Amino acid sequence: MRSLSVLLPVLLAALPSAGASAAVSPHRSFHRLVTGNGHLVASYDRLSRRVDTLLEHPYRFAAPRLPDADLCFGADETRDLAFDLFFGVRARDGAAVTNEWLPARALDGARLEPGTNVVVAAQHAGPGRALEVETRLVAPYTLDAPVVLFTLTLRNVGSRPLTVSPWFLSNLHLGPADGKREPSSAGEEVAWDWAQGALYEYSAGSRGTAALVPLTPLQRASVSGAYEALLLGGELDDVRATAGPSADVVPGLQGAEVTLAPGQETDMAVALSWSLDEDAAPRVEAVKAWAGQLTPAQILSRERDAWEAWHAAAGTPPGLRPHTALLRQGQVREPGPGFGQVMASLPPGLGNVEATWNISWVRDMAYATAAFARSGHLEEARDALLFQLHAPRGLHEDKVGRPYRISLTRYFGNGAEESDCNADGPNVEFDGFGLFLWSAGEYLRAGGDVEALRGAWPVIEQEVADVLTSLVDASGTVRADSSIWEVHWNGKQKKFTYTSLAAARGLCDAALLAGRLGMPAAEARYRAAGAALRDAVVARHTDGRGALAQSVEDLARGHGYLDAAAVEAINWGIVSPSGRVARQTVAALRENLTVAHGQGLRRNDDGDWYDSQEWTFVDLRLAQALAGTPEGAALREWVSAQADANDGYVAELQDPVTADARGSVPMVGFGAGALVLATLQGPNAPACGAYAPEPPDPAPSDDAGTVSPDGGEAGLDGGAGSGGAGGGCGCGASGAGAAWLPGLFMAAAVLGRRRRA
Repeated sequence: MRSLSVLLPVLLAALPSAGASAAVSPHRSFHRLVTGNGHLVASYDRLSRRVDTLLEHPYRFAAPRLPDADLCFGADETRDLAFDLFFGVRARDGAAVTNEWLPARALDGARLEPGTNVVVAAQHAGPGRALEVETRLVAPYTLDAPVVLFTLTLRNVGSRPLTVSPWFLSNLHLGPADGKREPSSAGEEVAWDWAQGALYEYSAGSRGTAALVPLTPLQRASVSGAYEALLLGGELDDVRATAGPSADVVPGLQGAEVTLAPGQETDMAVALSWSLDEDAAPRVEAVKAWAGQLTPAQILSRERDAWEAWHAAAGTPPGLRPHTALLRQGQVREPGPGFGQVMASLPPGLGNVEATWNISWVRDMAYATAAFARSGHLEEARDALLFQLHAPRGLHEDKVGRPYRISLTRYFGNGAEESDCNADGPNVEFDGFGLFLWSAGEYLRAGGDVEALRGAWPVIEQEVADVLTSLVDASGTVRADSSIWEVHWNGKQKKFTYTSLAAARGLCDAALLAGRLGMPAAEARYRAAGAALRDAVVARHTDGRGALAQSVEDLARGHGYLDAAAVEAINWGIVSPSGRVARQTVAALRENLTVAHGQGLRRNDDGDWYDSQEWTFVDLRLAQALAGTPEGAALREWVSAQADANDGYVAELQDPVTADARGSVPMVGFGAGALVLATLQGPNAPACGAYAPEPPDPAPSDDAGTVSPDGGEAGLDGGAGSGGAGGGCGCGASGAGAAWLPGLFMAAAVLGRRRRA
C-alpha cells in the first residue's frame, strides 16, 4: 500500500481548486414555472412573462403508429396548444392613462406557492406604477378535468383613486399539427355560446375544442384585434364569432371597468378547458359548477386547502412538500389505460423537445413510486403499480424468452410498450423487472394494502418475478441488457451490475409480497433466488480491491469501469454500508467521478457529453448510500439548495463547471423522487435478510496496479488483471486507505463553502 506521504500530494492535485469550488453556489438557471393536474400541463416563462405552453396531455406520445414490423414505433407528439396567453390592464388616474399588456412590464417576482402547483407572478402597472398586479395560474386538482385557471388581481397601492379594467388575450394554435408538437394557426374558428357564456375555439383539424370561460363579469369580447385595441386605447368590438375558418385567430376578453380607492382591489378570472370532442358544453358546465358563486380568491383558497389536506393526510414535512407536489403532477390522471403512469419529467423543460422526458420510463416510475410510498402517499404508489400490471404484455418476447408484463423501456400514454431505437437497435432493459418489484416492496413496507395486489399476483409471479429468474445465466447474474444508461442492443448490451442489483432486490421483495399474501412456497423460492443473485453479483462484479464495476465486460478490460449506479448495492441492502465493498465503491466513485466544480458526480467514466455532466440523480443516490454521514448530508443539501433556488425543481443534469441546469427540468422520479428518498430514509435493510459476503481481502502490495478504472494513468485506483464476462476479475482498485477519501473531498468542499461565506 502507498504511504500517506505519497498519496496526499496526488489526492490534493486531483481535487478541484478552492477557487473553482468557491465560484459555484446555489443559483437560478431555470426560468419556467409549471402547473399540471394529470390531465394537461401549462408553463409560465419568467423571461417572456407569459404562458407559452399548454400540452393537451401530460405525456409526450399518446400511442404508437401501427403497424411497425421492427417495433421501433413512430408516434405523434402531444400538441402544445398555446402560442401565448396573458393579461393586460387599462388604468386611468384623471388624465393619465396607461394601456399595457403584462409581458411588457418587468417582474417583481414569480414563484410557486409552497407545496402547491399554483404559479404566481407579481408586477406593477398603471400611472406611477400605482397598481400592484398578481397573475396566478393553476391546473386544479379540485376539478378532475383538463382545465387551467387564470386569475388577475389588481390592487391600488397609490394614494389616489384609479379606474381600471382587466383584459385577457388567448393566442392558441389549433390548426393542423401533422404529428408535430406545434400546431399551425390555419383554419381556426371562434364561436360564442350565449347560453353558457363561453367562447369556443376550434378548427377542422384540431380534434378538440378549447373553451374560454369567464368567471368574473365581462364587458366585451372579440374574436380578433384585442392586442392592438388595448394598446391604442380602444375597446373590443364585441364581434364574438368568426365568419368561417381564418388564420391566426386571437380572441380577447375585456373585463368590467371599476374604480379602486387606495387599498382596494379587483379580480378577473378565466378558466380554459380542453375537450377532445366537438361538444365542449358539458365541460363548460362542469367548470361553471366547480366555480359556483365563489370569488377568484375563494377558488384559489379552496385549491390551497386541498393541497394542504393531501400533504397533511400523508404527514409530509413542509420541506418536502414542493417535491411531493411535483411527484403528484407527474402522475397521469386521465381516465383510461394510461391512468396512474408517472412521467420522468414535466414539460417543456429547457425548450428542446428532443430532450423533454415527459415519458413514463419504468425506472423513473419505480423511484417515483418508492418516493410516493415513503412519503405516505400510498394511493398514488398503488396506482403506479397497477398501471404497469394492467398494461398490455410486452412485445419483445424474442429478447426476453417468454411472455412478460413490465415494459423493457417505457410506455406510451395509452399504456403500450415503447422500446426506443437508434442505429444500435432497441433498448432492452431487464432492470425494470427488479425495479418494479422493489417499488412494490416499498409500497408494502410503507403500509400499503397488500389486498390491492392480490388480484394481480398471477401476473406478478408469472410475468415479472419468474421472468426475472429466467434471465439469470450460468454465472448466477442477469444476462446482458441495455440497463440504466440505455446503451441499446446489437452488440452494445453488457452484463451490467445495476441490472443484477435491481434483480436481487426485486426478488427479495417478491418474496416479501408472497409472504404477505400467504404463499410460503413462492416466498421461499424467491428469497433463495434473490439471495443467490445478491451473492453472485458481489462476487463476480467487484475488482481486486472490492469496488463494484459497471459491468463484467468493462471489468475484464481493467479500466474505464466505474459507474455511480453501483451505489444501489448499498441502498438496496445488497452489501453492508460499513463493509469493504461499500467503502471501496464510494471511494472510487468520489475520487474519479467528481465533477470540476467539486460538488457532485458524473454518472460514469464512459466519457461522452451526457455521461460527463453532473447527474443530480446519482448525487442523491450516493447521498442516501452515505446516510448519517457529513458527506451524505452535504451532497443532499447541495442538490436541495440548487432545487430551492429553482422553485423546488431538480434538473436532470448540471453543468460540471457552472452547475447550470442541463437536460430535462424538472425531473420527477430521478429528481423530486430521489430527493424525497434521500431525505426520508437511509439504506434499506439487508436484502433477503442478510448482506452479501464480502470478497476476500487482497494481498498486501506497495503497488496499486498499472491501469486506472477511469482509463487514466497508473495510480490510486489502478489495477491489472483479467476476467471473463461470466466471472470476477483480479484487477486492483483503491487501496484500503481509500476509505477516508470521501471525508477528504468533503473537507475541501466545506473549505470552499467557508470561503464563499
